Amino acid sequence: MALAGFFALAIALSAIGSGGAYRTGHHGASAEASRDLDELWAIPPVEVSAMLILAALYALRVHRVGGVSGLRQFSFHSGVAVVLIAVCSPLGGVAQQGLLTAHMLQHTLIGAVAPLLMLLGMPRAFLTGLLRPGTRRVIEVLQHPLVAFPLWTASTVVWLWPDLHHEVLESQGLWVLQQTSFLLIGLLLWGPIVESLPAPAWFSTGLKGVYMSGVWFVGLSIANVYWFSGTAFYESHAAGAAVWGIEPLEDQANAGTVMMVLHCLLAFGAITILFFRQAREGELHQRLIEAGLDQALVDEATRAGTGRELARAHGIPERTRAGID
Repeated sequence: MALAGFFALAIALSAIGSGGAYRTGHHGASAEASRDLDELWAIPPVEVSAMLILAALYALRVHRVGGVSGLRQFSFHSGVAVVLIAVCSPLGGVAQQGLLTAHMLQHTLIGAVAPLLMLLGMPRAFLTGLLRPGTRRVIEVLQHPLVAFPLWTASTVVWLWPDLHHEVLESQGLWVLQQTSFLLIGLLLWGPIVESLPAPAWFSTGLKGVYMSGVWFVGLSIANVYWFSGTAFYESHAAGAAVWGIEPLEDQANAGTVMMVLHCLLAFGAITILFFRQAREGELHQRLIEAGLDQALVDEATRAGTGRELARAHGIPERTRAGID
């Protein structure tokens, strides 16, 4: 019933959009650009329906099996909200009309911010119970750090290729395909970091930091090309930039800045969290081993983020108490 309700809501929103101020069609670079924000709101039926159905399926699963904290549920639904904001708000309209800076911001929200939030909302026990063994094995292969990182890098470069970028602006189908691939590949990119499904045993916290440094380096490299090439690569974005009084080369440089800033925040934020997590979990790991628990069990719990639960289950203090332990 809940799923049917969400689907009906998606259809209703699309119907409202077709008859009201909200647009549902695809406005490419060849369409007349506008600076009227009221005209730039959108309710794209495919994207909205897909995200609402995804949110409904998640809520139903949580209701049936439980075991997901309120904070994790908030994180998942925040990820869904980020995608909806990226495609429904004026940001989506400005991006479709060809402003490269807006398009880059939309890329990053859908392909980096939303996947991270969604994965943080799916603890390992939840996702393991949700997926069939065959599907789980396929995802574990695709999110292997030596697969996910090259796949993400290649996807980023291909979708930013000028000729393809122009076709994306003109084609509704390619536009949806691009957004979908950004979200899915973003989930794979963050997979070995968050470990909602297990990453390889050798992929330690330190190597995760190196991995995220690589993500930052890719963003830095693309940003430097945008900043210092002296050439505007995207002719199809010129009209969209002109409407906002921006030169194409300036728009391209601004897009590089958006990519660089968001990649820095995400990559170095993740590295900082991983550093403190390693320090915190190292102490707990040692206490669990000293208490006589099986090392394989302790290693798995530490990587899965369930070390505290394991300690509580065996009556082991989570922290050393000065003067007592």
